[in-house]
Amino acid sequence: MKKRYRTPGVYVEEISMFPKSIAQVETAIPAFIGYTEIALRDSTSLLNIPTRISSMIEFEEYFGRAFPSKFEIVPAVPSDHVPVNIDGQMKSLLFLPNQQAFLYYSVKAFFSNGGSSCYIVSVGSYGGQANLQFNKSDLLNGLSVLESEETPSVLAIPDAVLLEDEAFEVYQAMLAQAKSRFRFAILDIPNGFLPVNTSGDDCISNFRVKIGNQNLAYGAAYYPWLNSNLSQGRDFEILNHIPLHDLQEILPEEFAKTFLSSSPSPSGEYLHQALKSLSPTYHELLRVIQEKLGLLPPSGFLAGAYALVDNSRGVWKAPANISLNSVKNTSFSISNSIQEDLNIHPSGKSINAIREFPGKGVLVWGARTLAGNDPEWRYVPVRRTVSMIEHSIRNGLQYVVFEPNEPKTWIRVKSECTNFLFGIWRSGGFVGAKPEEAFFVKVGLGETMTSQDILDNNLIVEIGMALVRPAEFMFLRIKLKTGSN
Repeated sequence: MKKRYRTPGVYVEEISMFPKSIAQVETAIPAFIGYTEIALRDSTSLLNIPTRISSMIEFEEYFGRAFPSKFEIVPAVPSDHVPVNIDGQMKSLLFLPNQQAFLYYSVKAFFSNGGSSCYIVSVGSYGGQANLQFNKSDLLNGLSVLESEETPSVLAIPDAVLLEDEAFEVYQAMLAQAKSRFRFAILDIPNGFLPVNTSGDDCISNFRVKIGNQNLAYGAAYYPWLNSNLSQGRDFEILNHIPLHDLQEILPEEFAKTFLSSSPSPSGEYLHQALKSLSPTYHELLRVIQEKLGLLPPSGFLAGAYALVDNSRGVWKAPANISLNSVKNTSFSISNSIQEDLNIHPSGKSINAIREFPGKGVLVWGARTLAGNDPEWRYVPVRRTVSMIEHSIRNGLQYVVFEPNEPKTWIRVKSECTNFLFGIWRSGGFVGAKPEEAFFVKVGLGETMTSQDILDNNLIVEIGMALVRPAEFMFLRIKLKTGSN
Protein backbone atom coordinates (compact mmCIF):
# COMPACT_ATOMS: atom_id res chain seq x y z
CA MET A 1 0.00 0.00 0.00
CA LYS A 2 1.41 3.36 -0.99
CA LYS A 3 2.22 5.69 1.90
CA ARG A 4 -0.08 8.69 2.21
CA TYR A 5 1.52 12.06 2.95
CA ARG A 6 -0.57 14.62 4.82
CA THR A 7 1.82 17.57 5.10
CA PRO A 8 2.84 19.54 2.00
CA GLY A 9 6.57 19.38 1.33
CA VAL A 10 9.38 17.63 -0.55
CA TYR A 11 9.99 13.98 0.32
CA VAL A 12 12.98 11.82 -0.56
CA GLU A 13 12.58 8.10 -1.04
CA GLU A 14 15.51 5.70 -1.53
CA ILE A 15 14.66 2.93 -3.95
CA SER A 16 16.65 -0.29 -3.77
CA MET A 17 17.91 -1.29 -7.22
CA PHE A 18 19.61 -4.53 -6.19
CA PRO A 19 18.12 -7.69 -4.76
CA LYS A 20 19.21 -9.05 -1.41
CA SER A 21 22.32 -11.17 -1.64
CA ILE A 22 23.04 -14.61 -0.21
CA ALA A 23 26.36 -14.75 1.61
CA GLN A 24 28.45 -17.90 1.43
CA VAL A 25 28.90 -19.47 4.85
CA GLU A 26 32.37 -20.26 6.16
CA THR A 27 33.57 -23.76 5.35
CA ALA A 28 37.08 -23.77 6.83
CA ILE A 29 36.20 -23.52 10.53
CA PRO A 30 36.52 -26.88 12.33
CA ALA A 31 35.46 -27.67 15.86
CA PHE A 32 37.82 -29.79 17.99
CA ILE A 33 36.45 -31.65 20.99
CA GLY A 34 38.60 -33.24 23.68
CA TYR A 35 40.51 -32.94 26.94
CA THR A 36 42.74 -29.99 27.87
CA GLU A 37 45.05 -29.03 30.71
CA ILE A 38 42.85 -26.12 31.80
CA ALA A 39 39.70 -24.44 30.48
CA LEU A 40 39.69 -20.85 31.72
CA ARG A 41 39.34 -17.38 30.30
CA ASP A 42 40.44 -15.10 33.12
CA SER A 43 38.42 -16.67 35.96
CA THR A 44 35.56 -17.95 33.81
CA SER A 45 35.34 -21.68 33.13
CA LEU A 46 35.32 -22.74 29.47
CA LEU A 47 34.38 -26.38 30.09
CA ASN A 48 31.84 -27.43 27.45
CA ILE A 49 31.73 -23.90 26.05
CA PRO A 50 32.62 -23.68 22.34
CA THR A 51 35.43 -21.13 22.12
CA ARG A 52 36.80 -19.69 18.90
CA ILE A 53 40.58 -19.24 18.69
CA SER A 54 42.93 -18.17 15.91
CA SER A 55 46.37 -19.30 17.11
CA MET A 56 48.21 -21.72 19.40
CA ILE A 57 49.00 -18.77 21.65
CA GLU A 58 45.29 -18.37 22.31
CA PHE A 59 44.89 -22.10 22.81
CA GLU A 60 47.64 -22.24 25.44
CA GLU A 61 46.28 -19.15 27.15
CA TYR A 62 42.80 -20.64 27.57
CA PHE A 63 43.42 -24.39 27.50
CA GLY A 64 47.04 -24.96 28.54
CA ARG A 65 49.57 -27.39 27.12
CA ALA A 66 49.84 -31.07 26.36
CA PHE A 67 49.55 -33.65 29.09
CA PRO A 68 53.11 -34.38 30.37
CA SER A 69 53.30 -38.03 29.39
CA LYS A 70 55.28 -40.24 31.76
CA PHE A 71 57.99 -42.76 30.90
CA GLU A 72 60.18 -45.12 32.87
CA ILE A 73 63.66 -46.39 32.01
CA VAL A 74 64.03 -49.95 33.21
CA PRO A 75 66.89 -52.44 32.72
CA ALA A 76 64.87 -55.24 31.12
CA VAL A 77 63.60 -55.13 27.55
CA PRO A 78 60.20 -56.90 27.43
CA SER A 79 58.78 -57.50 23.98
CA ASP A 80 56.07 -54.85 24.40
CA HIS A 81 58.44 -52.07 25.52
CA VAL A 82 60.40 -49.62 23.44
CA PRO A 83 64.12 -50.54 23.46
CA VAL A 84 66.68 -47.77 23.83
CA ASN A 85 70.46 -48.03 23.56
CA ILE A 86 72.17 -46.47 26.59
CA ASP A 87 75.91 -46.44 26.05
CA GLY A 88 75.86 -49.81 24.33
CA GLN A 89 73.41 -51.44 26.74
CA MET A 90 69.85 -52.14 25.64
CA LYS A 91 67.38 -50.93 28.23
CA SER A 92 63.67 -50.37 28.00
CA LEU A 93 61.69 -47.17 27.70
CA LEU A 94 58.28 -47.92 29.17
CA PHE A 95 55.38 -45.68 28.09
CA LEU A 96 52.97 -45.76 31.02
CA PRO A 97 49.25 -46.30 30.29
CA ASN A 98 46.67 -43.50 30.21
CA GLN A 99 49.38 -40.96 29.55
CA GLN A 100 48.45 -39.17 26.33
CA ALA A 101 45.69 -36.92 25.06
CA PHE A 102 45.66 -35.92 21.39
CA LEU A 103 43.72 -32.64 21.30
CA TYR A 104 46.67 -30.31 21.96
CA TYR A 105 48.84 -31.82 19.23
CA SER A 106 45.92 -32.05 16.79
CA VAL A 107 45.17 -28.34 17.11
CA LYS A 108 48.88 -27.68 16.67
CA ALA A 109 48.79 -29.78 13.49
CA PHE A 110 45.75 -27.82 12.29
CA PHE A 111 47.54 -24.49 12.49
CA SER A 112 50.77 -25.86 11.00
CA ASN A 113 48.86 -27.10 7.94
CA GLY A 114 47.13 -23.87 6.99
CA GLY A 115 44.30 -23.55 9.48
CA SER A 116 43.47 -20.02 10.57
CA SER A 117 40.58 -20.30 13.00
CA CYS A 118 38.78 -23.07 14.88
CA TYR A 119 36.49 -23.82 17.79
CA ILE A 120 37.62 -25.71 20.89
CA VAL A 121 35.29 -27.61 23.19
CA SER A 122 37.09 -28.76 26.32
CA VAL A 123 35.20 -31.65 27.91
CA GLY A 124 37.52 -32.13 30.87
CA SER A 125 40.69 -30.86 32.51
CA TYR A 126 43.74 -33.02 33.20
CA GLY A 127 45.72 -30.37 35.03
CA GLY A 128 47.34 -31.90 38.14
CA GLN A 129 46.19 -35.44 37.30
CA ALA A 130 48.63 -38.34 37.30
CA ASN A 131 46.64 -40.39 34.78
CA LEU A 132 44.15 -39.59 32.07
CA GLN A 133 40.63 -40.97 32.18
CA PHE A 134 38.59 -40.84 29.00
CA ASN A 135 34.82 -41.04 29.03
CA LYS A 136 32.51 -41.54 26.09
CA SER A 137 29.79 -39.42 27.68
CA ASP A 138 32.20 -36.47 28.02
CA LEU A 139 32.87 -36.40 24.29
CA LEU A 140 29.19 -36.89 23.40
CA ASN A 141 28.26 -34.03 25.69
CA GLY A 142 30.91 -31.84 24.09
CA LEU A 143 29.45 -32.70 20.70
CA SER A 144 25.93 -31.84 21.82
CA VAL A 145 26.87 -28.31 22.93
CA LEU A 146 27.95 -27.60 19.34
CA GLU A 147 24.37 -27.99 18.16
CA SER A 148 23.68 -24.35 19.00
CA GLU A 149 26.75 -23.04 17.18
CA GLU A 150 26.17 -21.86 13.62
CA THR A 151 29.73 -21.41 12.33
CA PRO A 152 31.66 -24.72 12.68
CA SER A 153 31.64 -26.66 9.43
CA VAL A 154 33.99 -29.56 10.22
CA LEU A 155 34.04 -31.89 13.24
CA ALA A 156 37.15 -33.56 14.68
CA ILE A 157 37.47 -35.54 17.92
CA PRO A 158 41.03 -36.95 17.95
CA ASP A 159 40.72 -38.18 21.55
CA ALA A 160 37.94 -40.57 20.47
CA VAL A 161 40.49 -43.18 19.34
CA LEU A 162 41.49 -43.64 22.98
CA LEU A 163 38.02 -45.08 23.68
CA GLU A 164 38.76 -48.03 21.37
CA ASP A 165 35.45 -49.71 20.42
CA GLU A 166 33.38 -47.06 22.23
CA ALA A 167 34.76 -44.56 19.74
CA PHE A 168 32.23 -45.73 17.17
CA GLU A 169 29.29 -44.43 19.16
CA VAL A 170 30.99 -41.03 19.16
CA TYR A 171 31.65 -41.30 15.42
CA GLN A 172 28.03 -42.15 14.68
CA ALA A 173 26.92 -39.11 16.69
CA MET A 174 29.37 -36.97 14.71
CA LEU A 175 27.93 -38.19 11.41
CA ALA A 176 24.38 -37.57 12.59
CA GLN A 177 25.19 -34.01 13.62
CA ALA A 178 27.06 -33.41 10.38
CA LYS A 179 23.90 -34.28 8.47
CA SER A 180 21.57 -32.12 10.54
CA ARG A 181 23.87 -29.11 10.85
CA PHE A 182 25.48 -28.90 7.37
CA ARG A 183 28.83 -30.17 8.66
CA PHE A 184 31.41 -32.77 7.75
CA ALA A 185 33.14 -35.23 10.10
CA ILE A 186 36.80 -36.19 9.85
CA LEU A 187 37.21 -39.59 11.50
CA ASP A 188 40.36 -41.30 12.77
CA ILE A 189 40.92 -45.06 12.69
CA PRO A 190 41.35 -46.53 16.21
CA ASN A 191 44.75 -48.30 16.29
CA GLY A 192 45.38 -46.78 12.87
CA PHE A 193 49.13 -46.86 13.43
CA LEU A 194 49.05 -50.65 12.91
CA PRO A 195 49.51 -52.22 9.47
CA VAL A 196 46.69 -53.87 7.56
CA ASN A 197 46.87 -57.59 6.85
CA THR A 198 45.41 -60.04 4.39
CA SER A 199 43.35 -61.96 6.96
CA GLY A 200 40.80 -59.18 7.27
CA ASP A 201 41.29 -58.95 11.02
CA ASP A 202 42.82 -55.50 11.37
CA CYS A 203 41.99 -51.90 12.29
CA ILE A 204 40.45 -51.14 8.88
CA SER A 205 38.13 -54.17 8.91
CA ASN A 206 37.14 -53.39 12.49
CA PHE A 207 36.35 -49.79 11.55
CA ARG A 208 34.18 -50.79 8.59
CA VAL A 209 32.17 -53.25 10.63
CA LYS A 210 31.57 -51.01 13.64
CA ILE A 211 31.02 -47.61 12.01
CA GLY A 212 27.53 -48.67 10.94
CA ASN A 213 25.65 -47.71 7.77
CA GLN A 214 23.97 -44.40 8.61
CA ASN A 215 24.94 -40.94 7.31
CA LEU A 216 28.16 -42.21 5.75
CA ALA A 217 28.20 -39.47 3.12
CA TYR A 218 28.79 -36.86 5.83
CA GLY A 219 32.21 -38.08 6.92
CA ALA A 220 35.57 -39.35 5.73
CA ALA A 221 38.21 -41.51 7.39
CA TYR A 222 41.97 -41.36 6.86
CA TYR A 223 44.70 -43.97 7.34
CA PRO A 224 47.37 -44.42 8.67
CA TRP A 225 48.44 -42.35 11.66
CA LEU A 226 51.33 -39.95 11.20
CA ASN A 227 54.75 -39.56 12.76
CA SER A 228 55.03 -35.83 13.44
CA ASN A 229 57.68 -33.50 14.79
CA LEU A 230 55.24 -31.54 16.94
CA SER A 231 56.26 -32.83 20.39
CA GLN A 232 58.75 -30.84 22.46
CA GLY A 233 61.10 -31.61 25.34
CA ARG A 234 58.75 -30.18 27.93
CA ASP A 235 55.86 -32.42 26.94
CA PHE A 236 56.97 -35.43 29.01
CA GLU A 237 58.31 -36.59 32.34
CA ILE A 238 60.62 -39.52 33.16
CA LEU A 239 59.91 -41.54 36.27
CA ASN A 240 63.26 -43.27 36.56
CA HIS A 241 63.68 -46.37 38.67
CA ILE A 242 67.04 -47.66 37.49
CA PRO A 243 69.98 -47.73 39.96
CA LEU A 244 72.05 -44.60 40.42
CA HIS A 245 75.18 -46.13 38.91
CA ASP A 246 73.24 -46.98 35.73
CA LEU A 247 71.93 -43.45 35.50
CA GLN A 248 75.43 -42.07 35.94
CA GLU A 249 76.33 -43.71 32.66
CA ILE A 250 74.18 -41.03 31.09
CA LEU A 251 74.29 -38.11 33.48
CA PRO A 252 76.90 -36.28 35.54
CA GLU A 253 76.85 -37.41 39.18
CA GLU A 254 75.58 -34.11 40.57
CA PHE A 255 72.65 -34.00 38.14
CA ALA A 256 71.83 -37.68 38.72
CA LYS A 257 71.49 -37.07 42.43
CA THR A 258 69.24 -34.08 41.81
CA PHE A 259 67.18 -35.98 39.30
CA LEU A 260 66.65 -39.01 41.54
CA SER A 261 65.89 -36.99 44.63
CA SER A 262 63.45 -34.60 42.98
CA SER A 263 59.88 -34.87 44.11
CA PRO A 264 57.89 -34.68 41.99
CA SER A 265 60.08 -35.82 39.11
CA PRO A 266 61.50 -32.96 37.07
CA SER A 267 59.65 -32.02 33.92
CA GLY A 268 60.79 -32.89 30.45
CA GLU A 269 61.75 -29.27 29.90
CA TYR A 270 64.17 -29.38 32.89
CA LEU A 271 65.62 -32.65 31.65
CA HIS A 272 66.02 -31.23 28.16
CA GLN A 273 67.81 -28.11 29.35
CA ALA A 274 70.14 -30.09 31.62
CA LEU A 275 71.06 -32.72 29.04
CA LYS A 276 70.99 -30.99 25.68
CA SER A 277 74.81 -30.65 25.54
CA LEU A 278 75.66 -34.08 26.95
CA SER A 279 76.43 -37.43 25.35
CA PRO A 280 74.66 -38.79 22.25
CA THR A 281 72.82 -41.20 24.54
CA TYR A 282 70.50 -38.44 25.69
CA HIS A 283 69.70 -37.45 22.15
CA GLU A 284 68.80 -41.05 21.35
CA LEU A 285 66.57 -41.15 24.42
CA LEU A 286 64.93 -37.89 23.45
CA ARG A 287 64.43 -39.10 19.89
CA VAL A 288 62.65 -42.26 21.03
CA ILE A 289 60.38 -40.32 23.39
CA GLN A 290 59.50 -37.69 20.82
CA GLU A 291 58.76 -40.37 18.24
CA LYS A 292 56.35 -41.98 20.67
CA LEU A 293 54.67 -38.66 21.49
CA GLY A 294 54.71 -37.62 17.83
CA LEU A 295 52.59 -40.56 16.66
CA LEU A 296 49.22 -38.88 16.06
CA PRO A 297 45.86 -39.62 14.46
CA PRO A 298 45.54 -37.58 11.26
CA SER A 299 42.31 -35.62 11.82
CA GLY A 300 44.08 -32.44 12.99
CA PHE A 301 46.36 -32.44 9.95
CA LEU A 302 43.41 -32.99 7.63
CA ALA A 303 41.36 -30.23 9.25
CA GLY A 304 44.22 -27.86 8.45
CA ALA A 305 44.42 -29.18 4.88
CA TYR A 306 40.65 -28.67 4.43
CA ALA A 307 40.98 -25.08 5.64
CA LEU A 308 43.97 -24.38 3.39
CA VAL A 309 42.22 -25.69 0.27
CA ASP A 310 38.92 -23.96 1.08
CA ASN A 311 40.63 -20.60 1.54
CA SER A 312 42.93 -20.84 -1.47
CA ARG A 313 40.83 -22.73 -4.05
CA GLY A 314 37.32 -23.23 -2.73
CA VAL A 315 35.36 -25.94 -0.97
CA TRP A 316 34.69 -27.62 -4.35
CA LYS A 317 38.40 -28.45 -4.69
CA ALA A 318 39.24 -31.91 -3.35
CA PRO A 319 41.47 -31.74 -0.24
CA ALA A 320 43.86 -34.26 -1.77
CA ASN A 321 47.23 -34.44 -3.53
CA ILE A 322 48.51 -31.89 -1.04
CA SER A 323 51.52 -32.20 1.21
CA LEU A 324 51.12 -32.31 4.97
CA ASN A 325 53.39 -30.16 7.11
CA SER A 326 55.04 -31.16 10.41
CA VAL A 327 55.00 -34.82 9.32
CA LYS A 328 58.13 -36.95 9.11
CA ASN A 329 56.50 -40.07 7.70
CA THR A 330 53.50 -42.34 8.02
CA SER A 331 53.30 -45.08 10.62
CA PHE A 332 52.70 -47.63 7.87
CA SER A 333 53.73 -47.45 4.23
CA ILE A 334 50.83 -47.98 1.83
CA SER A 335 51.37 -49.57 -1.58
CA ASN A 336 49.10 -49.38 -4.63
CA SER A 337 47.69 -52.83 -3.93
CA ILE A 338 46.82 -51.92 -0.34
CA GLN A 339 45.16 -48.69 -1.44
CA GLU A 340 42.97 -50.56 -3.91
CA ASP A 341 41.17 -52.19 -0.97
CA LEU A 342 41.08 -48.95 1.02
CA ASN A 343 39.66 -46.87 -1.83
CA ILE A 344 37.11 -49.28 -3.33
CA HIS A 345 35.70 -52.03 -1.15
CA PRO A 346 32.62 -54.28 -1.41
CA SER A 347 31.26 -52.72 1.78
CA GLY A 348 31.31 -49.32 0.07
CA LYS A 349 33.13 -47.78 3.02
CA SER A 350 36.11 -46.05 1.47
CA ILE A 351 39.15 -45.12 3.57
CA ASN A 352 41.39 -42.35 2.29
CA ALA A 353 45.08 -43.18 2.19
CA ILE A 354 47.91 -40.93 3.32
CA ARG A 355 51.03 -41.90 1.42
CA GLU A 356 54.72 -41.08 1.12
CA PHE A 357 56.11 -40.32 -2.32
CA PRO A 358 59.81 -39.82 -3.07
CA GLY A 359 60.63 -36.17 -3.54
CA LYS A 360 57.07 -35.06 -2.66
CA GLY A 361 56.74 -35.85 1.02
CA VAL A 362 53.61 -37.14 2.73
CA LEU A 363 50.50 -36.55 0.60
CA VAL A 364 46.78 -36.98 1.16
CA TRP A 365 45.97 -39.52 -1.54
CA GLY A 366 42.21 -39.91 -1.36
CA ALA A 367 39.07 -37.75 -1.46
CA ARG A 368 36.20 -40.16 -0.81
CA THR A 369 33.51 -40.07 1.81
CA LEU A 370 32.61 -43.21 3.72
CA ALA A 371 29.80 -43.67 1.17
CA GLY A 372 32.26 -44.84 -1.45
CA ASN A 373 29.69 -46.74 -3.53
CA ASP A 374 27.21 -43.85 -3.72
CA PRO A 375 27.54 -42.25 -7.19
CA GLU A 376 26.15 -38.94 -5.89
CA TRP A 377 27.99 -38.54 -2.60
CA ARG A 378 31.19 -40.56 -2.91
CA TYR A 379 33.46 -37.49 -3.04
CA VAL A 380 34.33 -35.20 -0.15
CA PRO A 381 34.21 -31.92 -2.14
CA VAL A 382 30.80 -32.76 -3.63
CA ARG A 383 29.22 -33.41 -0.25
CA ARG A 384 30.84 -30.36 1.36
CA THR A 385 29.93 -28.06 -1.56
CA VAL A 386 26.28 -29.05 -1.46
CA SER A 387 26.19 -28.63 2.32
CA MET A 388 27.70 -25.16 1.95
CA ILE A 389 25.11 -24.18 -0.68
CA GLU A 390 22.21 -25.55 1.36
CA HIS A 391 23.41 -23.77 4.49
CA SER A 392 24.03 -20.47 2.68
CA ILE A 393 20.65 -20.42 0.93
CA ARG A 394 18.80 -21.39 4.09
CA ASN A 395 20.40 -18.51 5.97
CA GLY A 396 19.95 -16.05 3.09
CA LEU A 397 16.25 -16.78 2.62
CA GLN A 398 15.18 -16.60 6.24
CA TYR A 399 13.50 -13.26 5.55
CA VAL A 400 11.04 -14.99 3.19
CA VAL A 401 9.29 -16.70 6.09
CA PHE A 402 5.79 -15.13 6.42
CA GLU A 403 6.21 -13.19 3.16
CA PRO A 404 3.28 -13.51 0.74
CA ASN A 405 3.52 -16.67 -1.31
CA GLU A 406 2.98 -14.94 -4.62
CA PRO A 407 4.87 -14.11 -7.85
CA LYS A 408 6.78 -11.10 -6.54
CA THR A 409 8.28 -13.20 -3.77
CA TRP A 410 9.07 -16.02 -6.18
CA ILE A 411 10.93 -13.65 -8.51
CA ARG A 412 13.00 -12.27 -5.64
CA VAL A 413 13.87 -15.75 -4.39
CA LYS A 414 14.83 -16.94 -7.86
CA SER A 415 16.95 -13.85 -8.49
CA GLU A 416 18.85 -14.19 -5.22
CA CYS A 417 19.53 -17.89 -5.66
CA THR A 418 20.60 -17.35 -9.27
CA ASN A 419 23.03 -14.58 -8.33
CA PHE A 420 24.53 -16.72 -5.57
CA LEU A 421 25.00 -19.76 -7.81
CA PHE A 422 26.37 -17.58 -10.61
CA GLY A 423 29.14 -16.44 -8.25
CA ILE A 424 30.04 -20.05 -7.47
CA TRP A 425 30.08 -20.89 -11.19
CA ARG A 426 32.42 -17.99 -11.94
CA SER A 427 34.74 -19.18 -9.17
CA GLY A 428 34.97 -22.64 -10.74
CA GLY A 429 32.56 -24.55 -8.52
CA PHE A 430 30.32 -25.82 -11.33
CA VAL A 431 30.89 -27.53 -14.66
CA GLY A 432 29.53 -25.75 -17.72
CA ALA A 433 30.64 -23.22 -20.32
CA LYS A 434 27.56 -21.09 -19.65
CA PRO A 435 25.50 -20.51 -16.48
CA GLU A 436 22.49 -22.34 -17.92
CA GLU A 437 24.70 -25.39 -18.41
CA ALA A 438 25.99 -25.19 -14.85
CA PHE A 439 22.84 -24.71 -12.77
CA PHE A 440 19.14 -23.89 -12.77
CA VAL A 441 16.69 -22.38 -10.29
CA LYS A 442 12.98 -23.06 -10.54
CA VAL A 443 10.15 -21.64 -8.44
CA GLY A 444 6.52 -20.86 -9.15
CA LEU A 445 2.99 -22.14 -9.58
CA GLY A 446 2.87 -24.95 -12.12
CA GLU A 447 6.65 -25.23 -12.06
CA THR A 448 7.52 -26.32 -8.52
CA MET A 449 4.23 -25.80 -6.69
CA THR A 450 0.60 -26.71 -7.06
CA SER A 451 -2.35 -24.70 -5.82
CA GLN A 452 -2.55 -27.05 -2.86
CA ASP A 453 1.10 -26.29 -1.99
CA ILE A 454 0.25 -22.59 -1.82
CA LEU A 455 -2.81 -23.29 0.33
CA ASP A 456 -0.55 -25.34 2.61
CA ASN A 457 1.84 -22.36 2.87
CA ASN A 458 4.69 -24.17 1.10
CA LEU A 459 7.10 -22.20 -1.03
CA ILE A 460 9.15 -24.74 -2.98
CA VAL A 461 12.38 -23.94 -4.82
CA GLU A 462 14.19 -26.46 -7.01
CA ILE A 463 17.89 -26.05 -7.68
CA GLY A 464 20.01 -28.18 -9.96
CA MET A 465 23.81 -28.02 -10.12
CA ALA A 466 26.50 -29.58 -12.28
CA LEU A 467 29.11 -30.03 -9.57
CA VAL A 468 32.82 -30.32 -10.15
CA ARG A 469 34.09 -33.81 -9.36
CA PRO A 470 37.73 -34.70 -8.80
CA ALA A 471 39.64 -36.42 -11.59
CA GLU A 472 40.40 -39.43 -9.42
CA PHE A 473 41.63 -41.65 -12.24
CA MET A 474 43.73 -40.22 -15.05
CA PHE A 475 44.43 -42.31 -18.16
CA LEU A 476 47.07 -41.69 -20.80
CA ARG A 477 46.39 -43.46 -24.08
CA ILE A 478 49.57 -43.69 -26.11
CA LYS A 479 49.69 -45.04 -29.64
CA LEU A 480 52.94 -45.75 -31.46
CA LYS A 481 52.96 -45.14 -35.17
CA THR A 482 55.28 -46.83 -37.59
CA GLY A 483 57.04 -44.93 -40.32
CA SER A 484 54.80 -46.44 -43.01
CA ASN A 485 51.58 -45.23 -41.40
